[in-house]
Amino acid sequence: MSSRLQTSLAAAFSSLRIAPAAARTFSTSPSVLSQQQSIGSHNVQLAKKRKEAIQARKAALAAIRATQAADPVKGKPTAFLSALDEVPPPLPAVDSVRSKAGQMPSLEEARLNHFITPQELPEFIQNSMELTKPRTAGNDPYPDPVKEKAFQERHERTVEAIRRIIALGNGSSADRTRSNKQMCIELFGRHNTDDALPKDPGAPTPEETGKTPRAGPDTGSSEVQAAILTVKIRALEKALHRNDGHNTKDKHNKRSLRLMVHRRQKLLKYLKRKEKGGIRYRNIMAALGLDEDAVHKELFL
Repeated sequence: MSSRLQTSLAAAFSSLRIAPAAARTFSTSPSVLSQQQSIGSHNVQLAKKRKEAIQARKAALAAIRATQAADPVKGKPTAFLSALDEVPPPLPAVDSVRSKAGQMPSLEEARLNHFITPQELPEFIQNSMELTKPRTAGNDPYPDPVKEKAFQERHERTVEAIRRIIALGNGSSADRTRSNKQMCIELFGRHNTDDALPKDPGAPTPEETGKTPRAGPDTGSSEVQAAILTVKIRALEKALHRNDGHNTKDKHNKRSLRLMVHRRQKLLKYLKRKEKGGIRYRNIMAALGLDEDAVHKELFL
């Protein structure tokens, strides 16, 4: 029975064939496809606009940084640097002074040569006048008017000659450089700035440090040396880059300029580390017109 059933089932299923499944192709409607394409192009345009806006902003910021960046050699213009570059005008002629047509600069405002300060010059003139005026006899209370007039004229000529000798406008560039160095010592020397600048919070007092009191002007502190180097740098840079378009080939002085700029950078870096970015460091940086890039970044001259 079972063999018969198996034979009949085999004969029945032998005629059956399993046909392969028909391949179905995926398709979508034209409206959906066009909508996807429009969304894709819109995203591309938005991304392109964002990229252009970012690039434009970067260019604007770079231009702003370039205008605000300080020159590592000359620095940004400041009142101190303007005083270094200032060339005093020569004194007016003697004839114009005698005729009252020319005006002499005030002794209190002018910078003088030969290490003479405007404060001590009037005292010197007064002492010399007392020592050279004509003497009268003890029993003669009335001085000779002729001698008095001659002495007064001679004294005025002497004072005028002294004013012209010590006038910085009549000196050389070496005299102006020496005067600028003296100005750096007076402005940034700690014998003056210790009382003028405010104290940093937590800074020890001179009594707490136990250091020997300073005797004389401060000429060796980092800020004074950096200011004096700035005087030398500006004088040498002015000699190398003249306004008449002359392209100098002085390689020796160009190398000296690079060495002085890097030496000033080391001094300022040491001062910032020593003072922990305190008031002395900020004061000298503001006066020299330099920024942090001139202290920490590599300089290419």
